[in-house]
Amino acid sequence: MEPLRSFFMEDYLEGSRFTARYNLGESGARPRTVGELLAGSGVGPQQAADTFLSTLLRDSPNWGRADLRDLVAAMHPGATRDNVLITTGTSEALLLLFRQLRPKKVALAWPAFQLLYELPMQQGAEIVRLPLRWDERGVPSVDADAWLERLERERPDVVIINNPHNPSGLVLEPELLERVSRWTERSGATLVGDEHYRFLSSETEVLGSTVYRAGTRSFVTGSFIKCLGCPGLRIGWCVGDTAMLAGMQNEKNYTTHTVNPVTEWISYEVLKDLHSPALRQAREECLSNRRILAAFLERSRGVYGVAPTGGLVTCIGVRGVAGPKELEAKFQALGEAGVFVLPLSSMEHGDPAGTHPLERGHGFRLGLGMHPERFPEALEAIERVTTR
Repeated sequence: MEPLRSFFMEDYLEGSRFTARYNLGESGARPRTVGELLAGSGVGPQQAADTFLSTLLRDSPNWGRADLRDLVAAMHPGATRDNVLITTGTSEALLLLFRQLRPKKVALAWPAFQLLYELPMQQGAEIVRLPLRWDERGVPSVDADAWLERLERERPDVVIINNPHNPSGLVLEPELLERVSRWTERSGATLVGDEHYRFLSSETEVLGSTVYRAGTRSFVTGSFIKCLGCPGLRIGWCVGDTAMLAGMQNEKNYTTHTVNPVTEWISYEVLKDLHSPALRQAREECLSNRRILAAFLERSRGVYGVAPTGGLVTCIGVRGVAGPKELEAKFQALGEAGVFVLPLSSMEHGDPAGTHPLERGHGFRLGLGMHPERFPEALEAIERVTTR
C-alpha cells in the first residue's frame, strides 16, 4: 500500500473547528457531554459513576463485547454477532475492510468523503465516479440509469454506497439501492455501505434502510457517533461475512487491538434502547435545523441550496460568484465574521467543465450540528457576508 496523502478536509477542519464562533464545518451533531448521553440513555448519575469507577481498564474482547455485537447485529436483518466486528470508529473499519478486499476498481458517488476513495486508490485501485447532479435551485439528484450504465461499462469489483450521502445530504432512493444491489450480485462485485448517518436517514423511523444482505458479498460500516454528537467515543463497526471479518480482526491486532472498555460500555447503553430520549432528541434537533435551513434558503439572496433529506450536511452554493478567487474572498469574509464552513474544494471536488456551479466546486458543505436556538443566528451571519 502506498503512503496516504494528506487528508485535506481534516487539515482544513483542524484550523477552525475549536475556535470559530459558528462552527458549521463539522459533519456531526452538536457535541454532547458524557452525562447528557448517559442520562438520555436511561443511566442516572449514581449508576454512571459507579459503573465508570468500577470498570476494569483491561483489554476488551478482540471482536468487541458480545452484548454490544448482538445489539449491532439486531440492526441488520439476518446478521448475528458472528457478522459484527467492533472497531475504533468507522475509519478503522474501512481501512481494515479495504485491506482485505484489495479492490482493482472502485465505484462511488461523487463528490465523496476522501477516506472512501483514498484507501483503495493507494492500494492501486482505479476510481469510477458516479456523479451527482444539481438543478438551478441546488437540489441534488442521481440519474439511476446513468449510474447503472456506468457500472455495466466500467465493471468495478467494489461499489461503495454512502447513504445518506456526504456532502450532498441526499438519501438514495430504495429503487436505486435495489438496482445497484442486484447488479453487484449478478456481476460478482462486492457492495460496501457507508451508513454513518443511518440514525438520521428517515423522518419517521429510528433507522433508515441498510444495503447489508445476509449471505451476499455485502458489508456495511456504521456508528452513531456523528448522529448523537459524540465523535470522541471513537466507536464503529463492520457487518459482513465472518471469514472476511476474521481477516480484518487479525490486522486489527496490529492497529488498535481492542476498543476502550469505557467506550464499549457507553455504546452499549446508547444502543440498548433505540427509542431512548438521547436518540429522540438528536433526531428532533436535526429535523428542527432542517426546517430552519429550508426556510432560510427560501428567502436568502446570498446563497442557495436545500436542506438535507438525511444526515447533517448539505451542499450550498454562493450566488454571484464567477470563479475561485471570488469564492475564496467570500470564505475569508465568512471566517472574519466567525463563520466556519467547509469549501467543496477541500473535499477535492470541482470539475472546471461542470455544467453547474456546484459541479465546478463553487460552494461549501454546511453542517447542521448546532443547537436550534443558535442555528438561525449563524445563518444570518452567512447572509450578511454573502450579500455584501
